[in-house]
Amino acid sequence: MLAYAGLGLAAETNEKIKETFETLVEKGKKADAEGKNLVGDFFKTVDSTKEDFETEFNKNKEKLEEKFPIIKELEEKINKTKEEVTSKINDTKADLTEKAKSAKTELTDKVKETKEDITKKVENLTKSNKEANVAE
Repeated sequence: MLAYAGLGLAAETNEKIKETFETLVEKGKKADAEGKNLVGDFFKTVDSTKEDFETEFNKNKEKLEEKFPIIKELEEKINKTKEEVTSKINDTKADLTEKAKSAKTELTDKVKETKEDITKKVENLTKSNKEANVAE
């Protein structure tokens, strides 16, 4: 009888643990979904705020440019200078890359020539030593 009571208690405890676990899983799913919604809403708010800011900034910029035409001229000069500098940097980079490739090729060729020269000299010395040993 005591054994049956123990089995009944174990079965009941198992059921309560399963129910509690399932409840926690459901709460976790809800929290996960709510968290995703909060993050999504946050980024939507950030995007719309950014768009509002950019619109307002452009309006104020246009007003300033109307009052002070030199601002637009300066901006155009800055953009032109930026493009020129970027172009020069790209040209210099391409030139340096080409020079580096050329220098690498020349150095590789010189190393090969030197290796071949040293190999020939070693072969000649080895040949001379063998001939000297044979003559003795």
